Amino acid sequence: MATNMPEQGDCLDMIIVGAGISGIGMAVHMTRECPGKSFAILDRRERLGGTWDLFRYPGIRSDSDMHTLGFSFKPWTHEKSIADGPSILEYLDEITAEYGLAEKMRLGRKVVSADWDGKTARWCVTTEAADGSRQPRYGRSCSWGSGYYDYDEAYDAGFAGRDSFKGTVIHPQFWPNDFDYSGKKWS
Repeated sequence: MATNMPEQGDCLDMIIVGAGISGIGMAVHMTRECPGKSFAILDRRERLGGTWDLFRYPGIRSDSDMHTLGFSFKPWTHEKSIADGPSILEYLDEITAEYGLAEKMRLGRKVVSADWDGKTARWCVTTEAADGSRQPRYGRSCSWGSGYYDYDEAYDAGFAGRDSFKGTVIHPQFWPNDFDYSGKKWS
């Protein structure tokens, strides 16, 4: 059974960077519209979902109507149009399963460079694993759905008075899984 997934030295038709909404959408379009073409989805995170996997704070939800943000190939059918993060992740997991995208995903691989070689007419996208090992992937084209969040250094809004604040300050991008916020005052 062919998986249409070339080995690392081979040249893919498309390299998709990012396993969030944009990357998954592109992968489905490749699957549906270009069924004979090979592709891989690369993402630094260990799990698909992009923004919806990165931000895990209580109450995270979309600021867009999911009935219009959802894909035409899989309309959003949940009752809530302003959906919470876990519901959006579930939606992306369903799409990934329906279109067999998991086998195309290379998670935990940070893209460290992307170089075009005009002589061979292909991209060389180099990824790095958590252990520091690097791996080149070659592709005739690239699609960038990597988002705009810096995983290592989140945006600092620089709130006045933060230095004298006596409570706990947590950036939503680095929400601790074990943080007990019961009884906390939100203001």
